[in-house]
Amino acid sequence: MPDTYAADDDVHTRSEDLTVIILNDFCYVQGGASKVAIDDAIGLAAAGLRVIFIGAVGPVCAELGSAPLKVVCLGQPELLDVRTRPSILLQGLWNFEAGRCLSDELASLRPDRTVIHLHGYTKALTVSPVRAAKKLGFKVVCTLHDFFPACPNGAFFDYRRGEPCTRRALSSGCITANCDKRRYAHKIFRVARGVIQRGLGKFPGAVEQYIYLSCRSKEILAPYLPAQARLRGLENAIDWPRPPKVEASGNQTILYVGRLDQEKGVLLLAQAAAELGLKVLFVGDGPMRSKIENDMAMPVVGWVSRTEVRHYLASARCLVFPSLWYETYGLVVSEASAHGIPVIASNVTAAAERIEDNITGWLFRSGDMADLVRCLKFIENDTRVSEVGGAAYRAFWETATTATIHADRLTSIYRSILAG
Repeated sequence: MPDTYAADDDVHTRSEDLTVIILNDFCYVQGGASKVAIDDAIGLAAAGLRVIFIGAVGPVCAELGSAPLKVVCLGQPELLDVRTRPSILLQGLWNFEAGRCLSDELASLRPDRTVIHLHGYTKALTVSPVRAAKKLGFKVVCTLHDFFPACPNGAFFDYRRGEPCTRRALSSGCITANCDKRRYAHKIFRVARGVIQRGLGKFPGAVEQYIYLSCRSKEILAPYLPAQARLRGLENAIDWPRPPKVEASGNQTILYVGRLDQEKGVLLLAQAAAELGLKVLFVGDGPMRSKIENDMAMPVVGWVSRTEVRHYLASARCLVFPSLWYETYGLVVSEASAHGIPVIASNVTAAAERIEDNITGWLFRSGDMADLVRCLKFIENDTRVSEVGGAAYRAFWETATTATIHADRLTSIYRSILAG
């Protein structure tokens, strides 16, 4: 039986005429998609909407548990637990319990006043709740946090070649390509999941409403979405007050924040910094940690809280975002700009569209160490660091999407969807 938490004991009978059911793999912040899903749930509830959060994997984080909304946690394992529980493979292909759970919640709700919002679903939830919602006549909107609606490995990235993949997703060339970060057997599982997702789940074909985070992700995913799909842009929100501008030229730390994984370009960054005799502080963890920490002799602090991330940003001279894959947003780039910290970013990423080269940051050719070295040399000049950091700070806060603005825009999207 799922565990249910409700700070508001009468969630279904509140006076607000709009109910939102948020679907996500995790009931705690496990990554970017989970953070957005949880922040959205809390923000919408604070704005007066009736919110039900359904997640597969617990525990329920304190922020969700104390918010004026209903949380349904299925208490299921995630796919990473497959080594100790092989049966999880079946759940990872099609989560029957998640579909039944959503059907039960929808039994007392009206299709003309309810929106289902899908966030993360590949680690445990699957798209079975989407199928359940569509069969009952409810509207579904999906935020495109990654490329899983099309690509089996979710990144359009060939891990063997270390470069973006240009194959047609689920084509014969895609299926036979050994491009997965683990092994080909894992790729085959992901292909099977993608086929089930498209066939039994009718996803993305049966879902007409999408929220994209960047023009880059929209451009890549649009050919795989139904012809009648409606795509709306909505940036991730900054969920904290405007901080004083940091004088980055007075700092010395070159900072990286994120997963220490191959496709994130972390080894490229470590090598470029070493060529200049510089040190990079890596905040995060992942399979590349040992190589960065031991072989490259660069400091790594592991995962830290969001508050600590902001502390590291405030003490940074610049942030480097060297990702080799497209990304769909890159929130830490916005967080750096919000503090007045210049950013050096790969030109292939979605984050690049928020940087004006040599004005609010610097862009380098993806995977090109010499070009990254060129950009790192710019931060030797205190005057340029101060100018670029100040420009980034002003540009960001002129159009910043705060939590309140984000909730208002999201509510407008829901009402537009229900209005047809």
